[in-house]
Amino acid sequence: MTEFLQFAILGLGAGSAYALLAHGVVLVYRGSGVVNFAQGAIAMVAAYVCLETLKGEYDWSLPVAFAVAVLVAGLIGLLFQVLVLRWLTNAAPIVRLAATLGLLVILQAGVQQYYGTKSIRVRAYLPNDAYHWGDVVVQQDRLILLGIAVGMTAVLWGLTRYTRVGLAITAAAENERATAALGWSPQRLAALTWTVGGALAGTAGILVAPLTGLTPTAFIIIVTVSALAAALLGGFKSFPLTLLGGLLLGVGESLVVLYQDRIRDLLGLETLTGINRAVPFLVILVVLVVRGKGLPLRSHISERMPRLGSGQIHWRTLAVVAGTLAVVVIAFSGDWLRSLTLTLAAAVFLLSVVVLTGFAGQLSLAQYTVGGLGALFTARLVGQAGWPLIPAAVVGVGSVIAIGVVFALPALRTRGVNLAVVTLGLGFTIQEMVFNNPTFTGDKIDGAVRIRELSLFGFEVTATEYPERWALLCLVVLVLCGLMVANLRRSRTGRRLIAVRTNERAAASLGISVFAVKIYAFAVAAGLAGVGGILLGLRNTAVTYLEFNVFASINAVVQAVTGGLGFVIGGVIGALMAPGALFSRLVESSSATGAISTLIGGIVLIVILLTNQNGIADMAARVGAAIKRQPWMRALPTRKPVRAPELSAETTLGTATPTPLAVRGLTVRFGGVTAVDGVDLAVEPGQVVGLIGPNGAGKTTVIDAITGFVSPAAGQVTLGEQDITGWSTAKRSKGGLRRSFQSLELFEDITVAENIHAGADESTWRTWLTDLIRPGHHPLSPSASTAVRDFELEGDLGSLPGELSYGRRRLVGIARAVASGPSVVLLDEPAAGLDDAESRELALCIRQLAVERNAAVLLVEHDMGLVMSTCDRIVVLEAGRVIAAGTPDEIAASPAVRDAYLGTEDETTEAAR
Repeated sequence: MTEFLQFAILGLGAGSAYALLAHGVVLVYRGSGVVNFAQGAIAMVAAYVCLETLKGEYDWSLPVAFAVAVLVAGLIGLLFQVLVLRWLTNAAPIVRLAATLGLLVILQAGVQQYYGTKSIRVRAYLPNDAYHWGDVVVQQDRLILLGIAVGMTAVLWGLTRYTRVGLAITAAAENERATAALGWSPQRLAALTWTVGGALAGTAGILVAPLTGLTPTAFIIIVTVSALAAALLGGFKSFPLTLLGGLLLGVGESLVVLYQDRIRDLLGLETLTGINRAVPFLVILVVLVVRGKGLPLRSHISERMPRLGSGQIHWRTLAVVAGTLAVVVIAFSGDWLRSLTLTLAAAVFLLSVVVLTGFAGQLSLAQYTVGGLGALFTARLVGQAGWPLIPAAVVGVGSVIAIGVVFALPALRTRGVNLAVVTLGLGFTIQEMVFNNPTFTGDKIDGAVRIRELSLFGFEVTATEYPERWALLCLVVLVLCGLMVANLRRSRTGRRLIAVRTNERAAASLGISVFAVKIYAFAVAAGLAGVGGILLGLRNTAVTYLEFNVFASINAVVQAVTGGLGFVIGGVIGALMAPGALFSRLVESSSATGAISTLIGGIVLIVILLTNQNGIADMAARVGAAIKRQPWMRALPTRKPVRAPELSAETTLGTATPTPLAVRGLTVRFGGVTAVDGVDLAVEPGQVVGLIGPNGAGKTTVIDAITGFVSPAAGQVTLGEQDITGWSTAKRSKGGLRRSFQSLELFEDITVAENIHAGADESTWRTWLTDLIRPGHHPLSPSASTAVRDFELEGDLGSLPGELSYGRRRLVGIARAVASGPSVVLLDEPAAGLDDAESRELALCIRQLAVERNAAVLLVEHDMGLVMSTCDRIVVLEAGRVIAAGTPDEIAASPAVRDAYLGTEDETTEAAR
């Protein structure tokens, strides 16, 4: 017990520093809505400036050096907000997150270039007298750190809770427009929080330096992962809970060190490294899994991701570029050939980021870690078990794909920034526990596996003996991987990935399994990363794992965003800026560490985000398109245009399987509020049933509950003879239950034709594999083609939804919902935004769905002319309860309905007429 208390007290120091750093993260998030991944980098800069430059080099007194370094940290936060983030206010969250990663890269590379990469031990400077509490020794410096953390928590809690500025900061994070209307400038509030947040980071960095030492890489990751874990425990809003979280993390890490030997023996390992670093990751994982949700709520706003490329393959251009690179490989030698080889391998890594983040919208900060595992498995099979290269690589990539599925599990309960946090923690944990452990890496002397000979189809390709052959192999593999990614972009599976990235709710409503898509994306990305890891790791005689670190994964995201996150060629462009790649060779000597190229890469990223958030590839595509529009280009031969989407020649209406929908006793509660209370309704095939009522009556909540987006507290939903109350949203959709959305929720990144395709695609599990090789060209199904003709969308198929008028966009949403020929269609205010002529045409289409397609239609609508002229029966809600049900004439004549919703008798008669 004495040892337990002793180690727990020792952990209070680090825990207090983590809490201070996390307070800065929470404050910045509350003021600007941005999670600052550069918080640890700002802390590192302050620690180096204070302890190495001002105090160490210039011999300043510690208090003065401390104050100046904290001001420097605050100034970094202020300048970043003013010069960068204020111009990205309307950008997608991933763009703003990428900007903070760019700041991290810039600060880390700058410190590495100026101070070097060696670890520096920092002498303790706080009073370190010991107090005895029985047999337990309490160090004075731990109490001081705890006192600072508690005091700062109290100050921040009081300021944000009881001052006008603090309340305005919280309000600005919730609604900037409303805050501005009250006379507060959101930009000034954000600048204030970034300044104070930076100062808190600087304070924490200087305080924690004696406990962790100073190293440009390890210091940032240790404090960043721990600070993010503490902020997560505080929900990114509560300072007291954040303090508690930081202290628990510090104590937990210390106690794990105490029991490390027991844990090692329990696991049956000879050595165990970095187990204490797993504590923050486990905390992050548990918090996100417990708090996370499978699908975003209706209040979730879909944010636009960077623009997508088409995935079209221009074979002549590809042949010319690949042939030229092959000649260059043969002509290069020495350092330049090594840089070219590294560039090609890095491009494969970046393709994994393009698939995972660009196509599927899942942000991972652990791709190089995953690739390192592929290199580890393959190296041990080749170097120690004597396996041939191809079988070893197949097993290595297969193992990594399985691990990628494990990485995907947190994505099933979280998304966006939270997913980035958990993958960052997971990557760092694997780096510390696996790559730094000779038991796993295979060599107990220097942690490296020797690669003596590699052969492929009878040719020796050992990189150290035949570097040009290994480079050619990297080129061939890159081309094949690039073709697979391009095929995926154009395929039915690719449409599923993009649907999930754009809008998970809408994707699920079309029968797309969001969980399956995420797992697939992580698996494919892991396979690509594993291939990249093999190409990168086996290029040396001794396979080491220093380059498969968390910073390499962060740099990969930075490079992919710079090159073009949604473009296959963007991965190749971004790879040029990888440390040690061709761009690095141009700006640095062969003995350099890559810090200069990394620094320049971070700066280029910030410039790209400020000028074109879609990356260099998109800029090049736009320039090329502008050139093609010039008069002098018209006489030159042009490429064959992209084939337009085809409509099926069949004129079938895609008659649905007659299936009734029945709802009995449906009750939905949100906390203590009952939104829907005991609702009963039924919709028969060939029938249109209207669901009307005042705003807030619970109409959309009924649709959400029927389609599986909300779990009812009571009641039953049946589709035909089947009870579907426990079915997932995707399963209900596949069973023939489709819906449209009041807020449209179209897939804005793909064309109208691809939106309709996503609503009508039929595929099996085999397509998940075959689409990587042969995506094919699939015309719209007869049912989807009929929907396109019914809503007169033929001329809009090649357009993006954002290029259409609001009324046309709403018709696209309805056409997408009915493209598969569902048995039951739920339409949520389909006439909103339509003019009178469009409403009349919509009424005819709705009747056609019921009469000619034999579908059961539930219509939620405020246009009473449309409701009265279209519906066979009407159900009226008020405050979540059914107050009337009957024919349009009966509803129009009901006094209760007139009082609750329809108004006077004259107004009712006019609406009915």
